[in-house]
Amino acid sequence: MNLIIKSKYPIFTLNYEVIEIMDNENKKKELILSERLEKALKYPLFDAIFNRRSRRFGLGMELSNSSLEFKSAYKPIPLDDIEEALLVWSGTGLTGLCLADLPPENGIDLLCQWTGRTWPSACNNHGTELFFTNDDGLYHVDVKHMLPKNEELDMFFKMSRGERMARILELYKGSLNKLEDGRADLPDKMPGLFDFNQWNANKPGTSLFVPVTDITEEYINLLTLYCSHTYGFTIIDDLTGKPAGVEKWIEKGRLKKDVTMSLFDLEVRILTGLNVEQAFITQNMSLALQALGLAGWAFTGFIPRFAMGAAPELFKGLGFRFVQPKKGATVPVGKDGVFEGYCPPYYKNMDEAIDKFFEHKWSAWQDDKPFPYTEPDKHLMKAPKPTDTTIQIVKDVANYIYDTYGRFPAFVDPMYMRLVFQAMHIDPDFYDKYYPKGSYNDMHIDTFLEHHPDQKDRFK
Repeated sequence: MNLIIKSKYPIFTLNYEVIEIMDNENKKKELILSERLEKALKYPLFDAIFNRRSRRFGLGMELSNSSLEFKSAYKPIPLDDIEEALLVWSGTGLTGLCLADLPPENGIDLLCQWTGRTWPSACNNHGTELFFTNDDGLYHVDVKHMLPKNEELDMFFKMSRGERMARILELYKGSLNKLEDGRADLPDKMPGLFDFNQWNANKPGTSLFVPVTDITEEYINLLTLYCSHTYGFTIIDDLTGKPAGVEKWIEKGRLKKDVTMSLFDLEVRILTGLNVEQAFITQNMSLALQALGLAGWAFTGFIPRFAMGAAPELFKGLGFRFVQPKKGATVPVGKDGVFEGYCPPYYKNMDEAIDKFFEHKWSAWQDDKPFPYTEPDKHLMKAPKPTDTTIQIVKDVANYIYDTYGRFPAFVDPMYMRLVFQAMHIDPDFYDKYYPKGSYNDMHIDTFLEHHPDQKDRFK
């Protein structure tokens, strides 16, 4: 059976075809690859690494009042489904199951789930979600709730490139959660976007990707480690110099009075362990750009609170909910019904939030979920789970933070945004005018000529 799937931009992009074929009585899907896509999937890794550049000028753009002044002679051309699918799946895609090759007796219990992704995550938490906008709408990429089929360690093992591409396209489409129609109302001027990014960020034809990290989930998970009987850290509030709600546990000898960690140090440790996830995602996408012959770059020009929606009277942004703590500016806690932190107002108190976290975490350990081992019971039965006392200490610390500061965490935003990434079709005219040869590669030429075949002679 042949199935024709049309791109959402039929005016500008090529249609592609997915066919179902019978192979040893098994039905498989293959995507008929264009010559450019075939080359992209074979593009050498080290070429992508060494050729990685920030290329900020796309079709349809204009840079004025500058020594690099230039106006594109072409109309903007949006990325098609396959280009976006490969970028998204390179950045944050599900790839199978993690190996979880930790000693079950004293480390594997920290793992929050068993899925493998294209980027590493502390405790396999994968607390960073990807949002993106294009001319068509604003989307959330919901990969965290996906599970591989048939306990696949490697979902793409022994697949042909056509099968792999069909599978990626299927997964990508299954992950998309459309939040609203039309390009997102992200900041286009100060106070939300720095001047030097205003000329090209979130313009027609671009796909703008915004990773957002939930700090609360891994915070609770790591508190379980620090407050365990093995480690017994005493968390000290920097602003008071006193224990953070755990005095009785020090008196009982359950926490070690002379083994301390400041609350600020704890939150910096957690933040620095998590914000690298955004860098991993955007770096993966940057490398994919080289193979696909697209322009783009990672940057930090958006002021996070405005991009996330703290001032909807100025910019709607991503539409995150902000709450007012006891002191200071409002903080983002989640996007209602889409991506919610383990903290109020999504839970009535921190006790309930922590209970829900553990319910979510241990659900991944149930027998109906896929595991990476050939004999999972043999290993999982040795993994220690936190005692009721440890969980109560975690709750006492979290409740102290929330009761004292009216927020959780105390100093770090519950939902953290920093890096963003944009992809678009390159305008080679700009680079030909201002740069020597080598500012773009053959794949950029192939991609450009796919849409402008009349320009072929200029690249001979």
